[in-house]
Parts: sequence; structure tokens; C-alpha cells
Amino acid sequence: MTSTAKLSALGFCGADDSVNPRLLALIGQNYPLVEFGVLFRPDKEGQPRYATKNWVSNLSNLLSKNSNTKVRLAAHLCGSYVNDFLSYGANDSAKETIDLFLKQLHDWGFRRVQVNATAVNGVFTENLAYDLTIHSFLSAVRSYPELEFIVQKNEETSPLWSGLLKAKDMPENIVFLHDESKGTGKEVAEGWPTDPTFVAPSKKIVGFAGGIKPSNVKSVVQDTLEASSKSGA
Repeated sequence: MTSTAKLSALGFCGADDSVNPRLLALIGQNYPLVEFGVLFRPDKEGQPRYATKNWVSNLSNLLSKNSNTKVRLAAHLCGSYVNDFLSYGANDSAKETIDLFLKQLHDWGFRRVQVNATAVNGVFTENLAYDLTIHSFLSAVRSYPELEFIVQKNEETSPLWSGLLKAKDMPENIVFLHDESKGTGKEVAEGWPTDPTFVAPSKKIVGFAGGIKPSNVKSVVQDTLEASSKSGA
């Protein structure tokens, strides 16, 4: 089968203070499809895979000085950031925290935000199915149309994504990422999903994650492009 889908981005997740920002700029300049994912979790900031805000600020300053270097940045929210995001419409303090942070992310140059609403990522998942949680998620997304929000789609987050799919007039800046590994790097065992339900209708976009590495990236790209085509992306 010849795939009609096209690769729009290839994510490299876990950039941290051990990485020279100039290296990211060099990679991004030569490989424009690469999107660097930066993990944000307050209780782990500065640990491996979790960059400090100072490092992110330095990266942003470097990129802003070179208008010819367009590097894609995606913020991967974990821990209390997700808990506050999911309380956006119910808690004034949470709303204030998220408003300040999303504005800062945009100023730094981030244009996509992934919400990792799983226990392994330090999130309280007991309330994912609550109507107020769904309302909060949608309210936050609608408040920032200049950002694209990625929903990590897996069995654990099913109460969240199923609630979002039931919502009327789901915002166009929501896309879904098939990721049963929940960011742990486990390879997909039963093939890549082809359900058209999770293809963003306005953009024809869907994402795939899980165990992608140098030894299998070529076959994964081919297989996910085929899965994308089958799902209508």
C-alpha cells in the first residue's frame, strides 16, 4: 500500500541542561522536521530529561537572535502543571499558574503543548472523567488559540480523551497522540492504531509515540505513515 500521509514532525523528547542549546539550533536548522520536546515538571526540574527554566530561557534567547533558525519546540507538561491545567476552570490559583506559564512558553517560542495526564508523569488521574475536568481542559485550550495542544491518548487517559471527543465544537487546536508507552519508551506490540476518530478533522493530523529509536526509526516512520493513511490523515 502506498501511503498518502506525510510526516509533519519528528519529536526528540527530553532536552535538558546537559545539552548545548547551540547543538539544538544546529540540528533544527538542518532538519526542519525535528521538534524538540522539553519536559516541564516542577518537582523534577534540573534532573536528567527535565530542563531548568534558566536553560530554556537561554535556548530561547539564542534562537531569537538568529531569525534564520526556525526550531520547533513543544512543551510536555507533567506533574503539577497538568494538575493545574485540569483544574483551570475550577480553581483561580490553578488558572493563574497556567495562564502565566502558557504565556511564558509562547514567549520562549513554544507553539505546541503536550498534556501528559498519567500517573507515571506525576498526575492525579482520579478526576479525569469529571465533567469539570473536561470543562477545564477545553477552557484552557480555547483561551490560547495560538498554541496547539496534544492529548496523550492511551488506556489510562481514556476518561479524558473520551470526554473531549463528546464535547460540542471541540477546538481546532487539539490533536491526539497515540502513546500507550506513556512516555516510557516501550515499543508498540500490536501495531499502530488506525482509528479515524483521533485524526484532527481540520488539520488531518495524528501522532504516534512509543519505543522509537535509531535502530527502528525508518520502519516506524513507514508503518505510522501507512497507519495514518488508513485512519484518514
